[in-house]
Amino acid sequence: MAKTFLAAATAGSFAEAAQRVNASPSTVTERIKQLEHQLNSQLFERDKRGCRLTAAGRRFVVPAQNMISAWDQGCARVALPPQFSESIRVGGQHIFWPNVLVPWLQEVRNRRPDLAIRAISATPQRLNRDLENDDIDLAFQYDPIRLRGLRVEELFPDRLVLVSAQPEMHWQSNFVRIDWGGTVATELAARLGELPNPGLDLDMGPLSIDWLIATGGCGYFPERIAAPYIRNGQVSVLTDMPAIEFSSYVCWRGNLSESLVGLLIDVAKSLISEVDLGMISGAGDPVTP
Repeated sequence: MAKTFLAAATAGSFAEAAQRVNASPSTVTERIKQLEHQLNSQLFERDKRGCRLTAAGRRFVVPAQNMISAWDQGCARVALPPQFSESIRVGGQHIFWPNVLVPWLQEVRNRRPDLAIRAISATPQRLNRDLENDDIDLAFQYDPIRLRGLRVEELFPDRLVLVSAQPEMHWQSNFVRIDWGGTVATELAARLGELPNPGLDLDMGPLSIDWLIATGGCGYFPERIAAPYIRNGQVSVLTDMPAIEFSSYVCWRGNLSESLVGLLIDVAKSLISEVDLGMISGAGDPVTP
């Protein structure tokens, strides 16, 4: 019933909640009535437009989320083979996996062989939604959600710099738009004016820089992630162009054990190689989004 309650609270409609929990609208209505009877409180105000949480309903949201989390953790632990004592669901933005999270995953397994891990790669939008819906416990990403019950910590400072596979060309002639979120697009437009529109927008994580290299293009990319390509000369930083602060973060649900979270973050930070910023420190003054 807690999942049905949260589905209705999020959707604002019993009919839409029914689709989310794979039940009929009448079943959703009956579940909510039973829950209200057990709590001796009205949780929703209903009308033809849908449903809205009452004050009591708003107070019940966090306990309902905790109930579902506890139940899911209990089910996961019961289903674990005997060699595992704990489990965690981890998500990472696509761009982090090749150089950071793949070795991170192996190192965590080396240090905690008793920890069962479910790992996914996804967009920031999907990661934020999964964190909010308690479908994952922890996420590495550049665009964190900030909600009550979630904790956020900077993983490492970074910035977006304009890199080019053909630095001798004027950047406007081979510019490719890479999607790093609306805030970044606004900052770039404020600093550079109307950006060239090549009719191509990339949202492919680390594959975006492969495209730039293969096609001789240029675009904004996280400096630390681009560092290996810069060092081997596949791309160059256009140092007369502005850079934008673009730190990465780790976000997790507040009910995770502090010792486990500390281990996961420490391993991630230890695996992030230091970039020799001296060779590319000429990039334009950073802008804070």
